[in-house]
Amino acid sequence: MSNSLNQIVILFVVFISLNAMAQTPLDGSSIQSHIEQAEILLEEYKYEQALEKAQIAYKTAKYNDDEKNLAKIHDIIARVHELNGQESEAITNYTIAKTYASSSKTIYLKAKLYNNLGNLFIRNESTKYKGINHYKKGYEIAKEIKDTLNMVKPLLNLADYYINNNDYETSDEYLTKVRAFIGKDMNIASPQKTKLSNLLGRYFLQVRRYERADEHVQNAISFAKNEIENPENNKSLISTYHKELATSYLTKYKIYKAQKEFESATPYLEKHYENLLKSEDLTKEIALQRAIIEFKVDQMKDQVEQANKKDDENYSKEIKWQISIILGVVLILISLAFLISSYKNNLQKKKLNNDLIGKNKELINAKETAEQVSTLKSQFISTVSHELRTPLYGVIGLTSLLMENPEAKKKNEYLESLKFSGDYLLALINDVLQLSKIETNEVKLEKVSFDLRSLVEGIVNSLHSKQKNNNNTVHIEIDSTIKTTLLGDSVRLSQILINLIGNALKFTNNGNIWIKVKCLDYQDDNYHLRFIVKDDGIGIPKSKQETIFDNFAQVKNQNQEYEGTGLGLAIVKKLIHLHKSEIFINSEEGVGSEFTFDLSYEKAIKEQDISSQTGESISIGTTNFNILIVDDNKINQIVTQNILKKKGYTCNLASNGMDAIDMVKNEDFDLILMDINMPEMNGLDATTVIRTFNTHIPIIALTAVEEGEIRDQALSVGMNDVIIKPYDTQQFFQTIMKNISKVKYIN
Repeated sequence: MSNSLNQIVILFVVFISLNAMAQTPLDGSSIQSHIEQAEILLEEYKYEQALEKAQIAYKTAKYNDDEKNLAKIHDIIARVHELNGQESEAITNYTIAKTYASSSKTIYLKAKLYNNLGNLFIRNESTKYKGINHYKKGYEIAKEIKDTLNMVKPLLNLADYYINNNDYETSDEYLTKVRAFIGKDMNIASPQKTKLSNLLGRYFLQVRRYERADEHVQNAISFAKNEIENPENNKSLISTYHKELATSYLTKYKIYKAQKEFESATPYLEKHYENLLKSEDLTKEIALQRAIIEFKVDQMKDQVEQANKKDDENYSKEIKWQISIILGVVLILISLAFLISSYKNNLQKKKLNNDLIGKNKELINAKETAEQVSTLKSQFISTVSHELRTPLYGVIGLTSLLMENPEAKKKNEYLESLKFSGDYLLALINDVLQLSKIETNEVKLEKVSFDLRSLVEGIVNSLHSKQKNNNNTVHIEIDSTIKTTLLGDSVRLSQILINLIGNALKFTNNGNIWIKVKCLDYQDDNYHLRFIVKDDGIGIPKSKQETIFDNFAQVKNQNQEYEGTGLGLAIVKKLIHLHKSEIFINSEEGVGSEFTFDLSYEKAIKEQDISSQTGESISIGTTNFNILIVDDNKINQIVTQNILKKKGYTCNLASNGMDAIDMVKNEDFDLILMDINMPEMNGLDATTVIRTFNTHIPIIALTAVEEGEIRDQALSVGMNDVIIKPYDTQQFFQTIMKNISKVKYIN
């Protein structure tokens, strides 16, 4: 129907043009009258008649070189083309109209034309930036003459574009301007007020200010409903208000959904679809009405031409016969159009019903998910609360006993228990932080060289007290074909093995734990390794094996003082997934458990090989180094100083960055341990100053801030490394020696 309509319009324009050539030009006073009549016909969807009036006015305006009216005429022609979906012709005529408006200084029309062109350009990806520039130009022109309505329209269009593209900061800028204009000018029409309220609702929804969003959406709904009931509005305008109402209800649905109020959300989704259908029905009704009018006009014109060639009697009979046929054809066309429209509506309603069913299922699933998350949160708070209070009770109680000067034989026992409680608290905090970092994709695998056997043995040694408490024996079996210096993320491997070996020791009494590493394949300096952690402990029931890797999952064990948070295996699984691998479990209750996973590592050059190549040794032959400790916390100073003194280091103390700068200027130090957060001057600023007069001294950040949050900052100001408090003493000394060795090679 659309192609036929376009052909009718084109033929009719040609017909009118040919007739107009035979006519004499109108006088100037008649041009405006024809333009006004064309505008009225355009509102009534009588596009051919509107074009006829425009063509008559065009001839006289062109003859008189009346650029102002030529701009108006081309604007009307462009709007007819736009309504008929002929975007290219519409752009051509809008552009011609803009040229005439510029030369005739018809500024108000020029501003409107820029906005209309912006509406056409913004629809296509290739011309969207041209559309944005036209909106901005239209606004600037309207601003010059203080035409509020033509300032508001492009600003709303710009805000709409940036909201659709998730640029809320830019959209806010335009929305703020519109709100200011509408507040000052009471003549702004309801379409602009409705659109503004809808855009504000969408904006506040995205910035999670739900009450403000709901307030603006409710205003949009009120405006739209009032205008739909307004008898002075034509069908095209009412269709537009139904679209705005549909947008309001969709935003309302999203507001409730964002707040997980799923039952309240569903009715608004249904109202959204209902108003979309009403808007589409009105659009189809307008198109049908337009088609009938065009068909009648065309047929009647043909009939008049034929009637002029016949005598009166034949003319009368022919007219009656053809009118009957025309009426029959029109009735058939109307019936056919309504049948097609009804069929399409039924199909669309079925599709919308299916969509609603799907959305309802999504809402139910989302509701269940939200309930599960809420349960997990409650479980997490309950579990962590218990796990924190238990060791804290031990720390506080044991500290009190030690302060009361107990018997010497009890001191070591109390201190061991105090150390155990402190270690447990640190492990709990690290588990929670680690899980959070993995789930937010903050953990990235690194490549460093490490000795596999040393790593495994070090982990076993660090768990010695747990091994001793339960009287277990640990067996380490590493495939002899593995060259133990590998390249990969040793920290993540350590976390995996510590959790698995720790669990094996925890749930085994008077038994054995086997740690096996097998080489499955070695090609192109790449090892494909299989890790196995096996025990003969209590085992895991079949019912628990599917959920054992979930967050907070626990195997109850009456013999353990602490059951843990249930995060260890969840962390293990996520870390193995980071390596693009899987972990498998084979367990039988009362017999034991076996965890298996495969990882790949590159071959690395051993340290002794590096030494032979460079002629330098990285080992430190003495521990008589002078270290500057910069820390504002007195307890931390005591702890760090005593740890270093036990290794034979000489230590000096500074309580802030300013003192540290003065001491470095006046004394020679082999290394600086620099806290980050300090009064007067923090560690980052102090390092920046020190690097202006001393570029070689190693500076290590010694901080309780998460490494991922501080490492880049520390390195950017000239620090050499980062140590996170609390730390493993062996790793602590390795980091110190590594950094000193870079500036001093002592044989």
